[in-house]
Amino acid sequence: MDISTNTDMEREVSLKSAIVIIIVVAAFLSAIGLFVGYKFFWNQFEKETLADIKLKNAQELVKKDPKNAMAYANLGVEYLARGENQKAVAELEKAYKLNNKHLGIRFNLGLAYKETKNYDKAITLMEGIVKENPFHFLGIVNLGVLYDQKNKFQQALQMYERALQINPGAADVYLLRGQTYAHMGDKQKALENINQALRFVPDYKEALDAKKEIESK
Repeated sequence: MDISTNTDMEREVSLKSAIVIIIVVAAFLSAIGLFVGYKFFWNQFEKETLADIKLKNAQELVKKDPKNAMAYANLGVEYLARGENQKAVAELEKAYKLNNKHLGIRFNLGLAYKETKNYDKAITLMEGIVKENPFHFLGIVNLGVLYDQKNKFQQALQMYERALQINPGAADVYLLRGQTYAHMGDKQKALENINQALRFVPDYKEALDAKKEIESK
């Protein structure tokens, strides 16, 4: 065989090997680059959710304007949405001290008290709201829930009746009324109301679960 031919073949093989090695090294370096970028840069941005951004903005607003009742109220609502109820109470109480007439502040503080099981304070606020605005649907419904928590079942039923007069198709209210009847030991009326909730929303999970629980007793 011609020596020059062997040399050409060796060069060709060496060139192919070099190309393969370059491709492998490039792929390896790219993988490292992607890992480092995700670990230390891109992943940092992915961790910050919309809720985080809203909370941060609310915190900054309080720092910029510490005498603004609505700034504290907004921060309290953000904490409430995150389930950080004690923090919500603290911020909403600050808002309330600055403006105890604002209906929204009073309502959200009432919700925060309810979530922290401070039912008496929550009832006081909700009763004031409902007295001031007899058609405040959410105030009426939450007052019914609070009465139920305090075993004031007849008062709870009155609130649910008022709520249904405002919105006859409120499946949530039928469920709540059914649960109150269940707490009173009236299984028949409990199921009647829960079934009514399911007529409006057939796949209402909470109502289906409540019905199953009541029927099993």
